[in-house]
Amino acid sequence: MGKRIVILLAFLFLLALPLAGGVWRGLPPGFGSFPPLVTHPPVHAPFSGPVFAGVAALGLLAAGLLLFPRRFGFAACSPTRVPAPSRVRFPLHGKLGLVLLVVAWAGAWSRFELPPAIQDHTFFPLWLGFIFFLDGLVFRRQGRSLFASRRAAFFALFPVSALSWWYFEYLNRFVQNWWYVIPMKFGPAHYVVYATLCFSTVIPAIFEIRDFLVSVPALRNRWSQGPRMRLSRAAAISFGLGAGGLPLVPLFPDPLFFAVWVAPLALLAGALGLARVETPFAPLRDGDWTPVLSLALAALICGFFWELWNAGSSPRWAYAVPYVDRFHLFAMPAVGYAGYLPFGPVCACFWLAWTEFLPVRFRTALRD
Repeated sequence: MGKRIVILLAFLFLLALPLAGGVWRGLPPGFGSFPPLVTHPPVHAPFSGPVFAGVAALGLLAAGLLLFPRRFGFAACSPTRVPAPSRVRFPLHGKLGLVLLVVAWAGAWSRFELPPAIQDHTFFPLWLGFIFFLDGLVFRRQGRSLFASRRAAFFALFPVSALSWWYFEYLNRFVQNWWYVIPMKFGPAHYVVYATLCFSTVIPAIFEIRDFLVSVPALRNRWSQGPRMRLSRAAAISFGLGAGGLPLVPLFPDPLFFAVWVAPLALLAGALGLARVETPFAPLRDGDWTPVLSLALAALICGFFWELWNAGSSPRWAYAVPYVDRFHLFAMPAVGYAGYLPFGPVCACFWLAWTEFLPVRFRTALRD
């Protein structure tokens, strides 16, 4: 089968399999409503100490891998000294991004009576400013960046990001693990347009943080000599696990709350592997864990800022996660931050899948 046929089949499975499970169980009330106005949190399974402890243990294990890789079989690597490019100043677009970030942040958290056109629409300019600021930092360190050096790919990230996060909004309609506190004046068209703009910033922000992380030699080499993984049948197994898990998510939304992030990753990574498209997991065969772990860490860092800026904003989102809804850092349950770790790689897989349908100039490597 051709690459595109395999990827189109994966997209079909991503949409159809959860819907099949949802129809079998019965779609949740308000499944197709726009905007998704909720006046109270969805009801889920109560807090469970053992489940919380299990998720926390997995999170701590992942943190240990990121912080102390040598204890997991990684060889020590001497940081490669990469001199900063000569006469490269912090670029204008980075400075303008910082200004936009600060102004939008002040507007988002302002307690003054600002016009709704400002108060209710700060998310997109805040994150757009953050993206350009990060791009400026990367350019200052390396003399190149997504915006400065791969502009077609940079702008392609935004629509791909919007499409990708709309998919997770679709999955959340079945499980209702997060919900939005939205002013009632957001009508359907208003919500769809503005939400699409906001969703368009997700993948660019993760990729910019990832590029900044790998510009630091100590981090770039930290996970480059790890255990080698045999991947001969991994793609088919991963695809099968993802395809098997997606219809189960609507059938068992509380026990499989974590599968919202894991099942799409398994299916997409497997499909890309079957299509012979190199994913962030492919370098594991050579013991290079940098591509996948830098994406995971980038999404975790990005998640911290998402939750930070959401805390004082309106509109904002809130969480209703089964079993683990305790000990919050901002709105997110503390162990919920572990969900950001697979989110970085799945965003990369969405990008790789979508860009197989675009000209080569729109693509950007995930591995330098």
